[in-house]
Amino acid sequence: MNIFDIINVPLGYLIKFCYMIVPNYAIALLLFAIIIKVILFPLGIKQQKNSVKQASMKPKEMAIRARYAGRTDKATQQKVQEEVMKLYQQENFNPMGGCLPMLIELPIIFALYGVVNNPLRYLCGLSVEVIEGITNVITELELAATTQIQMIHAMKSNFDAFIPVLPPDFGLNSLPNFNVIGGAMDLSMTPSFSEPSLLLIIPVLVFVSQFASTKLIRKFSYTPAQSGDAGASMKIMEFTMPLMGVFFSFSMPSVIGLYWIYQSLISIVRQIVLAKMFPYPQFTEEDYKAAEREMNGKMSKKERKRLNAENPSKVRSLHRIDDETDDEETDDDNDYDNENTPQVEEEDKGLIGRAALKEDKRDKNKNEK
Repeated sequence: MNIFDIINVPLGYLIKFCYMIVPNYAIALLLFAIIIKVILFPLGIKQQKNSVKQASMKPKEMAIRARYAGRTDKATQQKVQEEVMKLYQQENFNPMGGCLPMLIELPIIFALYGVVNNPLRYLCGLSVEVIEGITNVITELELAATTQIQMIHAMKSNFDAFIPVLPPDFGLNSLPNFNVIGGAMDLSMTPSFSEPSLLLIIPVLVFVSQFASTKLIRKFSYTPAQSGDAGASMKIMEFTMPLMGVFFSFSMPSVIGLYWIYQSLISIVRQIVLAKMFPYPQFTEEDYKAAEREMNGKMSKKERKRLNAENPSKVRSLHRIDDETDDEETDDDNDYDNENTPQVEEEDKGLIGRAALKEDKRDKNKNEK
């Protein structure tokens, strides 16, 4: 027993239970995938709450980025990141908080593929010694079977040859049935263009489901502001990940591809449900302006003067917040100066007025003449 069996064995009992309820491996696998998603749903709630918290700070984060708009040098970008992280600290937000549920979920996901890809061990409950005996028989018969799913296919076609290495109570009916659509598709086989069959639809569905999953999950998730390079990388990933799924679909039994399809579709449903349970805040133009006034109000006059000197050619943002905020700040500064300038009301207080300048006296004499 290896360390992975701590997770794999319980999951094996679960998939065996699903197969007992529905003696069709394709449907049992769907039921298994749904149950796993339900078990992991609390971790999804934790991630969603963390995303909602981050989304609530979007106006302030955008205000920070608008302050440095049009400046793409490395020092400025580093300054932006520092101010964003400072904002996170002030709001008691941990950007790594959403990663913890993902780290917990990753070992379970890897275990799932181990369970699905090794049905002799976890679904049929055969020991490691028995599986080694089956492998030896396959080698002697010179059959093409490298995975346990392919081994099951080989055992069905030559079952009598494997009886000596199998437990006494293990019969042909003990092997899982990978046939679907009335036997038209054998999910234990690998799709191949050299032997065209209905299995070729599996790689196509893998690409469509994973591409749709990437698009829809992003639509119902919060995506923080990114630089141009990061956005381009995300665009590339939208196609590379589904294409990698297609590549692996042509090198693994079709049942693995079917499980990927189930995972993609269920993930879409889960994200939509989470978005409905914990919706992201919606902001108006006024919210963004108010956030920018608040963030800029915290800047000292010296820092604001330095920023203006470094960036004399102000670049207007898409929402035209920068220019409007600058005008408002200028007005506020003027109001502040006017309010704090001592006004001498000579007539009301009866004080002696200011002496006129020399130029003023000459002008006065000219007028009298």
